Amino acid sequence: MPPGLGKTSQRLAAEAGLQKTCVGGELPVKSQVRLSASAMIAALAAAATLGVAHAQEATDAAPAVPSTGPGFTLKAPGIDMSGVWEIEHYVGSGAPLAKRILHDMDGKPAPFLPWAQKIYDHNIEEEKKGHTFAGGPTFCLPHGMPQMMTAATYPVEIFQSAKDFAFVHELQRNYRIIHLDRGHLAADDITPDYMGDSVGHWEGDTLVVDTIGLSKKTTFDMLGAPHTDQLHVIERIRLVTPNQFEDRITIDDPGTFSHPWTERVTYKRVKPGDEIMEYICLDGNRNKVVDGMVTIDGKPRVAKK
Repeated sequence: MPPGLGKTSQRLAAEAGLQKTCVGGELPVKSQVRLSASAMIAALAAAATLGVAHAQEATDAAPAVPSTGPGFTLKAPGIDMSGVWEIEHYVGSGAPLAKRILHDMDGKPAPFLPWAQKIYDHNIEEEKKGHTFAGGPTFCLPHGMPQMMTAATYPVEIFQSAKDFAFVHELQRNYRIIHLDRGHLAADDITPDYMGDSVGHWEGDTLVVDTIGLSKKTTFDMLGAPHTDQLHVIERIRLVTPNQFEDRITIDDPGTFSHPWTERVTYKRVKPGDEIMEYICLDGNRNKVVDGMVTIDGKPRVAKK
């Protein structure tokens, strides 16, 4: 590895050496190809850039507070979540509409404030007519948090270290880093974006993650549930069994909801040998958007009742 790369950047550069090819459609085909020398150089250069950015970020961040004791430990004692996972009980755009409506872990409707409920109800009525909401992912933009955790259509790989807990998504090759060695950046240093600023610490066997700085360009689901820039997401991630973990996601956005509420998703390990693959999303290569609506072969979709 080139000198000056941080451990996280070295790891990402090493992972870039394993590229997979994805054939279009919902079911990816697994294959493995070797990077050319020029591609590897490009990957290392990108990793070096990440390393410099990470170093600058650490300089500007609030003082680090070790989350696992003085000097850190590689992982929380006995907790190893590294590997490839896939979401369980995924509810996609083809599922019956009633199952796709935003609700908490007990099945109760999300507690929208009137302005947000009005928007959501309108989107639902349009969906019934076949006018599917065209969100960011339709245009190859990231789902963002928290939807990237609740609607992970494709597998996710977890990497752990003393300082970072990272999710690398096959979907659009999105990645998300949870910083375990610092607090949130100063408000002036946070530019609202898709993933936000995530920091975490271990409480026993549970990783507690706090995320702020999320862009209003994202929505909670594929029906276009809105949020404000007050969105604050708290996750509690833990292994339920060696091959399953849960993510309890508490949503706190006083500009959108009457009170905080919690979603729950679970993931399972994939079969040994399975890997995440390359995913290329090209604008309009799946379902074209006509007059602001998602279509299939140019025709409005018809929602399942």
